[in-house]
Amino acid sequence: MLIYFAVNTLRFFNVSLKTKLVMETTWVSPKIIIGPAATGEYYFRRIGIEEEIWSELIKGNNLLIAAPRRVGKTSVMKYICTENKNPDFKLIFNNVQGINEEVDFYKAIYELIIPCLEGLKGWRSKFNEYLKKVGITEISISGAIKLTAKEFDYLEALKDLIPQFEADGETIVLLIDELPEVLRNLHKNGKEKDANNILGNLRHWRQDPKFEKIRFVLAGSIGIHYIINLINGRPADINDLKTIHYSPFNDKEFDSYIDTVTAGATISYSQELKDYIKTKINYLVPYFINLIIDEIDKACKSKNQYEISETDIDEAMEKVIKQNHQFSDWKIRLSHYMPKTDFDFVNEILIHISHNDEISIQEIYDKAQKHTKTDVYMDFIYDLEQDGYITKRDDGKYIFISPFLKEFWKNNNPIYNG
Repeated sequence: MLIYFAVNTLRFFNVSLKTKLVMETTWVSPKIIIGPAATGEYYFRRIGIEEEIWSELIKGNNLLIAAPRRVGKTSVMKYICTENKNPDFKLIFNNVQGINEEVDFYKAIYELIIPCLEGLKGWRSKFNEYLKKVGITEISISGAIKLTAKEFDYLEALKDLIPQFEADGETIVLLIDELPEVLRNLHKNGKEKDANNILGNLRHWRQDPKFEKIRFVLAGSIGIHYIINLINGRPADINDLKTIHYSPFNDKEFDSYIDTVTAGATISYSQELKDYIKTKINYLVPYFINLIIDEIDKACKSKNQYEISETDIDEAMEKVIKQNHQFSDWKIRLSHYMPKTDFDFVNEILIHISHNDEISIQEIYDKAQKHTKTDVYMDFIYDLEQDGYITKRDDGKYIFISPFLKEFWKNNNPIYNG
C-alpha cells in the first residue's frame, strides 16, 4: 500500500510539473507573414533569382519578372533595393497600382528619380540649381515634391532630365510593381490611348541611347500580355524586356523554407511531415505554405498541443479551404480586369476543372466555340498558366495548380452541368 501511494504520488508530481512547465512556456509562433510582402526578417531569400536579376542588370537589360500571384516577386524586388551593394546602381521600388491617369504615372516616375539626383555623379554641385530651375520648393521623405508652378509637364521634364545623367555615372533602376494594373485601370476608364502612350514611352526610354542611365524592372500580378492585347497594344512594346521567371520552391527550397520560418518555434516539422505537406499543397509558394503553417500553429496553441501529425495537417487544410476570403481575390481580379465575355469563358474552364479535376484541349476548344473564342482561346490558357491558376500535366490535360484554388472554385460554384 505504501509503495502504491509513493508511485502514484510521484506520477502526480511529474504530471503536475509537466503541466506547470507547459503553462509557463512562452508559445513561439513561426516567423511568417500572410498578405503583405515579406520584408526584413520575414523575407526568405531566393538567391538564384536575386543573382539572375543582378546579372541581367549589369549586362544592360531591362527586365520583366514573369510570375504568378503570391510567389514573392514584390518581396525580392524590395530586398534587392534595400540590400543594394553595387555602387554603380541606385535602385528604387514603387508600387503604382492605384494610378488612374497617364500624367500621374509620369509624376510617380519623376518623383522617384528626383531624390536620387543629389547623390549622382555630376549632380552633387548642380542639384540645388536644378531644383530652383524647375521650381521644386520641397522634397518630402517619400519623394513627393512641391512646385511653384501650378502646371508642370512631368513627361517633358523626364525627357529633359534623364539625358543629363553622366555617361560614366550611376544607373538608376526603377523597379515598378503592378504596371498591368495601371494599364487595366486606364482601359477600364476608356483611356486606351493613354495606356498605349505609357507603353510607348517606356519602350522609347529603354531603347534611346540618351536614356541608357535609366533602367526598368517591371512586374505585375495580372498578365501583362493579356493587358497589352486588351488595350490594342503591340507585342513589340515589351518584346525587348528580358524575362525573369520566378518559379515556386523546389523540394530542397521548400524544406529550407520550413526549417527557416519554424526555427525556434514551438511547433516543429519532421522530414516526414514536410513531405506530407508537399503532397497536400502541391504548389509550393510561401503564401499557401504560410496559410497551412499558420492554421496549424493557431490550432495547436489553443489546445496546448506541442506535437502534430498528418491528421492535424489534414484538418488545417480543410479549415483553410473553407475560409473563402483567402481565395476570393483570385476570382475577383479576373472578373475586374477582363471584359465579361472573356471572364465568362475563363471562369467556365475553371469551374469545369474544379468539378472534373482536369480539362482536355478538346473540351477547352468546345467551350471556346460556345463563347466564340476559337481564334484566341489558347492565349487565355497561357495567361491562366502564367498567373498561377492552372498548369499542364504530362498527359496534356490542364489542372488547377493549387488544391486550394480548386476547392474554392468548386465551393463557389457548387452546381455544374457542363
